[in-house]
Amino acid sequence: MKRDVWVLCNSRVDMVEAQRRINASGGLRAICLLSFEALEKAAERAEKNAEMPSLIIADYDSVCSEEFKGVSFLESKPAFVGIPLFFMVGKRTEDVNLACYELGATVVLSKPFTDVDMTRVERAAMQQQMTRNYEKVLQKQAMELTAAKEIKRLNEQLSVRNILLHQILGKFFSDEVVDVILEKPEGVAIGGEKRVVTVMMADLRGFTSLSERLSADEVVSVLNHYLSEMTEVIMKYKGTIIEFIGDAILAVFGAPLEAEHATADAVAAAIEMQNRMADINRFNRENGYPDIEAGIGIHAGEAFIGNIGSEQFMRYNVIGQVVNLCSRIQTYSVGGQILVSQQVMDCLADCLSVKNSIEISMKGVHEKLSVFEVEGLSGIYEYALAEADEDIPVKLQSPVQATVFLLQGKSVVKDEIPVTILAVSDHKIIIGCEQKLMKDFSEYQDVDIVLKDQNAYAKVIKKDKESMNLHFTFLSEFFLKECGYEAEEGK
Repeated sequence: MKRDVWVLCNSRVDMVEAQRRINASGGLRAICLLSFEALEKAAERAEKNAEMPSLIIADYDSVCSEEFKGVSFLESKPAFVGIPLFFMVGKRTEDVNLACYELGATVVLSKPFTDVDMTRVERAAMQQQMTRNYEKVLQKQAMELTAAKEIKRLNEQLSVRNILLHQILGKFFSDEVVDVILEKPEGVAIGGEKRVVTVMMADLRGFTSLSERLSADEVVSVLNHYLSEMTEVIMKYKGTIIEFIGDAILAVFGAPLEAEHATADAVAAAIEMQNRMADINRFNRENGYPDIEAGIGIHAGEAFIGNIGSEQFMRYNVIGQVVNLCSRIQTYSVGGQILVSQQVMDCLADCLSVKNSIEISMKGVHEKLSVFEVEGLSGIYEYALAEADEDIPVKLQSPVQATVFLLQGKSVVKDEIPVTILAVSDHKIIIGCEQKLMKDFSEYQDVDIVLKDQNAYAKVIKKDKESMNLHFTFLSEFFLKECGYEAEEGK
């Protein structure tokens, strides 16, 4: 889940530039507050939902004005004590720096932000989040210890099972797997082994932007229902959930119990997970929630699998290049897709049906890797990916001018390409640009589309000589409205 960075600034130009740089980092989400009234509402909501920002960046000229006074307001709020406060200034002088530090600044940045500035922003936000997570871990450990003691008092045999479940920190295994582990005293020992496994990563697309439009209770309801359904499917195919990473799921097949058809199990689970999204979205619509969609990546290879940590804190985990590559493959998928690696394709060559392949680049890997989009699976399973409802972009009556930034991972690799938005739907967009600029785009290229003070992240799915089809991966709240398109009810 992305870390929130509040930007206090009543200059729309400075706000848009700061928002662009922060959102382009990939791990951060800028929440821009243009007025004192907006700050008051955001602070009230954050305190009520216990969702505090990881960092606050204040524009010096804005927060010192009579109508804003944002810093002095936050200093009066105990809940905001300890949150790092950065200042951004147009021109740094000794007097300005001193004034910022007297106002409580930990760092003073010049506008616009440099790459070094963004590194400081990312690290400060990450350190703040790590501190919060550590506090939560301590609270959880205290609660678990109390529960374990009570269980032991009531039933010694049940306490053995529950202490083990506490030691693996709530990770989910099927009953079959738990029974086998409980029969082995070494099951809770620190350590593990290298083994060939199949790794799956599933991630919701655009959920961050959707969550901004929902209350905290609604976000929890949507996410818990989705994770519950996905957990049921993964366990059905003997998969082990290693971790929930925000709205993403990391699972492994073939561990801790070896499985004869681990790779086929993983692909079958992925197909059923995607097919079950229709029921999940039916539930969402019945409860007034928006539709959601997920992308899934699968890779097979050797990994270290086992219990890692200390005698006080331990977790069951999978580590290795196979996990990193699986995560990268997943990032290339769009909603409704399952992408698998060449290793998975080779393992299931006689029974895996795919409809296309792409070449992708991986950090730390010199050669491009082939990944394949799954259609179905035969053999021990006879599964096919259900056809999604047709989502055809609607041609705009008046094309809209926007700006595109090409992305590579978290970094912007090419700035300010002027484009024309030609058609839009709930999940897709068609854009065009000058012929000489089309060469800068490639299929499965990630881009940031900026329209006024709204932006959207998308992935190029198809490219021809005059236009490109893209699939949204993130939408700010009013982006579609700025395009002149109204999303369908429930979307």
